Amino acid sequence: MTVNLTVEAAGDVQVVKPKTGYEFLIDTLATWHVRHYAGVTGGGVIHLLKHLEPMVVPDDGVERPVFFNVGEYVAGFIPLGYYLASGKISAAIATTGAATRLLTCGLSDAKLHNIPAIYLIPLSPADTRYRAPLQDTSADGADVVAQLRAELPSGTFVLNDPDSIEEQLEEARKQLDQGSPIALLMPPEALGKVVPEPVLTPWRGDYAHKPNRIDHGSLAHFLAEFPRQSAGRRVIVLAGEEAAVYPYMPVLTTRLCKALQAPIVWSINGANAVARNNSFGFGYLGFGGNDRAMQLWKSLGPDDIVITLGFCPDEYTLNFSDIPAHTTWNFTNLTAPYGSVGGEFRHRVGGEYFDVRGPIDQVLSEAIGRLEGLQLPRPPAPAFVADLNDRKILPPRAGTIDIARFYQELDCQWQSGSIAFDDVCLAYKDRQYVTQRPHPNVRFHSLYRGSAMGGALGAAIGAKLAKPEATVFAFMGDGCFRLIAGCLAEARSLGLVLFVLDNGALGIMVQGLPVVIPDYSSDRYHSDLYRIDFGLMARACGWTSRKLMPDLSNLAEIMRESYSPGHPSILVEVPVDAEQVVGQNPRANNL
Repeated sequence: MTVNLTVEAAGDVQVVKPKTGYEFLIDTLATWHVRHYAGVTGGGVIHLLKHLEPMVVPDDGVERPVFFNVGEYVAGFIPLGYYLASGKISAAIATTGAATRLLTCGLSDAKLHNIPAIYLIPLSPADTRYRAPLQDTSADGADVVAQLRAELPSGTFVLNDPDSIEEQLEEARKQLDQGSPIALLMPPEALGKVVPEPVLTPWRGDYAHKPNRIDHGSLAHFLAEFPRQSAGRRVIVLAGEEAAVYPYMPVLTTRLCKALQAPIVWSINGANAVARNNSFGFGYLGFGGNDRAMQLWKSLGPDDIVITLGFCPDEYTLNFSDIPAHTTWNFTNLTAPYGSVGGEFRHRVGGEYFDVRGPIDQVLSEAIGRLEGLQLPRPPAPAFVADLNDRKILPPRAGTIDIARFYQELDCQWQSGSIAFDDVCLAYKDRQYVTQRPHPNVRFHSLYRGSAMGGALGAAIGAKLAKPEATVFAFMGDGCFRLIAGCLAEARSLGLVLFVLDNGALGIMVQGLPVVIPDYSSDRYHSDLYRIDFGLMARACGWTSRKLMPDLSNLAEIMRESYSPGHPSILVEVPVDAEQVVGQNPRANNL
């Protein structure tokens, strides 16, 4: 066996030091361009973390891996924001016990949103089984391996053999290639040993998941069948969040709609794949969706054709319904996306179903080039509508902002390159209803499938670590804030901007429960929260704080400050009326 060695200088003498499995793991991840780690130290990860330098300031060009010390719950979401902002991979770390459970809340959302992310989790030493070790991870204790394999059956790797660690990590890399998170479990007795010298293969991580090749068979089938099949039929396009990872998709979806004279709707995150000036745009679909988009989608029938750019199977988009079209063509580059059966969504459609496989931007570009000149006979597209909503929004109570006007005015303030995250609060329902179309200067993301309150702060931190030059915003409710308040201090110097919607309640419950339990009084909602001086808490943690005036008179000033260079993180208190209903919640009817 060839021993893997590092060379350290000691005066004029070079000392050759064997390399352990921990060092090999870090070196391997470095070839995958993993430079940022986040989490908390502890007994199980001390011997890994001792090889990482502390992060001083966000720097996406760091040469050596760095570690950002922040609470495990927040840390678990950092790789998600990191990837959504940059298309690159990062890692989250926790020790055994409760720390692992906190960290893996982010892992769940990574799985549900098909986001590649790395979770490093230690195990108790094998020889301590039956000896009641602290935070026992064995089958007699927490049985962590079984827990993680239940959630990530193909993405959980126990690195328990120094001689095979290289092969295991290569298999793990393939999972990342397919948009899946991985859990790397670290038995100390294995990773503490010297490992064979590896042959490390650099990995070109980018926005598109691999395989980075077009399946020309499925594309040829589409080009042969679609023109004939769609003649005289209405075509509707649904942009899903898989399409949003490709930076030039807004241009392509506009070309597609023009070529097919087809209206387009989009999911909450799929909006990032659509241009605001796409005249065929009918708005957000589903939770917080626009009235015209919902009307269009409900009109679907067995004579229509649907093109999905990344199938969005979730409750917030399709609300448990199937697509009743004649044929559904799904463009995808994922082999086993969340919600699929055998890698397909045939079970979610009423008619025929076909996948067109490969990087969506490449496949779509080639398909559009072939379709643009065909002039296919098709019913005329619905006329452009400037206002995609029909409902009248009632004003709020005195002393609070009008949330609809707030999002309208905010929509005029975005500067280029902004990144924003909606947390599990009224923000992730109301914003899309009010703004109706995506803004070219800001990419909004919502981790709604796992719907973990407070996850937006970790995602925002991850985005800032990946793109230090970007201005990163998060919109969070006062309920969400309670899960992350203890980590504000660690984010004080990052320059984040956190809008806290303060209504003294769990607003989603206030608005949804009259539908779910109409015969019960509001005291049975259990939705009231004690008021907090959020600004005082923020300033105690080294943040700057601002309070938005009910008439929004200082909003422009707050946004100018947000975009000014070199400021500490800013918390903005936003007084909100929990009973002002803006975006709709179709899910309430399912409960």
